[in-house]
Amino acid sequence: MEQENGAIYCRLSQDDGSAGESGSIQTQKTLLTQYCKEHNIRIADYYCDDGWSGTNFERPEFKRMIDDIENGKINTVIVKDLSRFGREYAQMGLYIEHYFEEKGIRFIAVAEGVDSKNGLDNLMLPMTNVINSLYARQASTKTKAAHRARAGSGMFIGSRAPFGYLKDPNDRHHLIVDPEAAEVVKSIFQMFADGIGYVRMTKILRERKILNPQAYFNQNNPDYYKNSDYWRKPFDWHATSVRMILDNPVYLGKVVFGRTKTKGFFDKHRIAADESEWVVAEHTHEAIITQELWDTVHQMMKARRRENGTGEIQPFAGLVKCADCGSSLNVSYDKRKGRYTGFSCWVYKNYGKERCTSHAIGWVTLNRLVLEDIRRNALEARRHVQDYMDMLMAVKEERQKADVERCRRELKKVDKRLDELTKILNKLYEDVALEKISEERYQAMAPKYEREQIELRNRREELAAEIAKNDEVYNNIQQFIPLIWKYTNIQELTPYILNELIEKIVVHEKVVGPDGVKTQQVDIYYKFIGLISRKAEGGCEGEVIKAEPTQREVQTA
Repeated sequence: MEQENGAIYCRLSQDDGSAGESGSIQTQKTLLTQYCKEHNIRIADYYCDDGWSGTNFERPEFKRMIDDIENGKINTVIVKDLSRFGREYAQMGLYIEHYFEEKGIRFIAVAEGVDSKNGLDNLMLPMTNVINSLYARQASTKTKAAHRARAGSGMFIGSRAPFGYLKDPNDRHHLIVDPEAAEVVKSIFQMFADGIGYVRMTKILRERKILNPQAYFNQNNPDYYKNSDYWRKPFDWHATSVRMILDNPVYLGKVVFGRTKTKGFFDKHRIAADESEWVVAEHTHEAIITQELWDTVHQMMKARRRENGTGEIQPFAGLVKCADCGSSLNVSYDKRKGRYTGFSCWVYKNYGKERCTSHAIGWVTLNRLVLEDIRRNALEARRHVQDYMDMLMAVKEERQKADVERCRRELKKVDKRLDELTKILNKLYEDVALEKISEERYQAMAPKYEREQIELRNRREELAAEIAKNDEVYNNIQQFIPLIWKYTNIQELTPYILNELIEKIVVHEKVVGPDGVKTQQVDIYYKFIGLISRKAEGGCEGEVIKAEPTQREVQTA
């Protein structure tokens, strides 16, 4: 008779105990060791997954046991009960009724009296597996509900505090600021607001010998990880780490739960959850950054931001829009001279004059225009505060109705074009599937339409938000005044100044007047108050400039 080499398998759920070999694991080992002695089964090894869900069959010790089965080291598997083996009936059936049978493995579940040596025709086996799976689902639902309730009450329930914070030694569900790491978080936000891109920022952090979040945690918790791999490259920052910090609302003093979720009960791959599904508790701990800085950074993050040769981001990125089609204006960069030259409409550049016109404007012209407008408004706001506020109130109330109607008209156009794009893309999919067009032709055409679709969807969100926005005229003006005051004497524009002050800059097409002079209207929409109307040359609203102030700017436009 072949010697039975037994694998004693034990498992403890995350909800049943803490890390390390708990009493429950020890109880299972003791019971199964005694069973093996009584039934003359040699114990080849113990396999204990402590803190692992029964629905997850990627447990490290379980996988080690399967490897030993493949290598012929064991021929018998003994568990206390079926729920210790797992709680997902389909996977359990595959292992117990198929894999073990093919490999000649005897399977024993002591509590249920299951022994494959006596056959697996007992109806209790599949029924017990189903019951265990249902129990796991119910437990998971209850656990998630409890976590959401705790997060909603302001309790931090993560296993580790986010970089920049520590768990309060008197309350593990409360965060306190870690001064050293918090300074790094502040500098990351400020660098991004100043126009430093991800790649350049990671280089700066490495050069400054700033520990990355994982290395910083390991330095302060040296016994947490036994694997020395976690200590390698402590200053090796990556763009992903920077983005995670910039995108974490915990730094505003909020507890946010449910930003990611699993794709399904058995598919544990995590995906982003819609913001409407988040649980958010405000003012639960001390904030590291201000709401104003957060808003500025996230306005910049929404824009398509590409670093130039020096690792800097174009200051106007995401702000300059076409007055007719609403798309962003592309910027041109002269690599040889190392400077930006001008802007032009993205839709016109990609689709031609049938869809839009160039709306070209020189870099120097736009930079000068915006700088002068900011300085002029700042000076007026400081010298004549009440008169300036009265002017803003009158402008805002006058434009409110007109703006809503304008947004609705544009929204109608956007919806119409989105419907057209859906039909176009569906037709392209059909044509390539039926081989009416080649894959190469499809790849040449589809990306342009898909990009336009994304642009229009983003524009649709902006319009819907603008229409739905609650009108708080006076409060908005009260917020704008101290903001504009700061920039009375600015000498140059920076990405931070632009994104803190400005919502968008709308560029119109050039027009030729009766006297043959070309002019171009530029509307600057400020945060909180929108467009400040000014009667300018030709009676148009917004800033109106001559289109050819210098020969150089005509060429770069």
